Amino acid sequence: MQKKVAYSLLFFFLIVQLYFLTNQNFTQAAVFALGIGFGYAVSRSRFCFASAFRDLIMFRDKAMSRGVTVLIAVSAAGFFVVQWLAVLGGNDPPGKINPVGWHLVIGGIIFGTGMVLAGGCVISTLVRSGEGFFHYWGVLLGIVIGSVLGAFGYGYWKDILISSQKFWLPGIIGWIPTLIIYAIIFFLLFKALREER
Repeated sequence: MQKKVAYSLLFFFLIVQLYFLTNQNFTQAAVFALGIGFGYAVSRSRFCFASAFRDLIMFRDKAMSRGVTVLIAVSAAGFFVVQWLAVLGGNDPPGKINPVGWHLVIGGIIFGTGMVLAGGCVISTLVRSGEGFFHYWGVLLGIVIGSVLGAFGYGYWKDILISSQKFWLPGIIGWIPTLIIYAIIFFLLFKALREER
């Protein structure tokens, strides 16, 4: 039965790709292929930000936390290089530099509480909804409703948040000190999360 489902999904994937390629829509074909690959990888790895913290705190299991730390370290290094090259070329740093304030604390508490009550983060909710777990369909509906409400209220909140102080470490202390701070933080994190032998 599982082989039949796998072959059916592969056939569907090939049909969609063939449709995109015959219409010379190579961008859509690439995005579709990357989406399928990302979904498969997340489904097999059971990757979840919520479980990374839950497993570390409740079960002392560091595996998922190591994965999240690697993801953040690679992202931070990539953003650092892209922004540094842009500024070196005389441009403004790309990306959105957000203000820092009380709203981050409140948002973090709401987001963290929501992940605990839902039993997972947005990524794991999408995966488990696709796998047919009925509980997560309700969670997914809540995410959609919350996103719509957030989009409608964004104009009001945006005016309040813009008045907060923006925080961009290289702009405050420089590129080299920022790189040193990044290196120290990730060194300490990897040391704390290393596998015990």
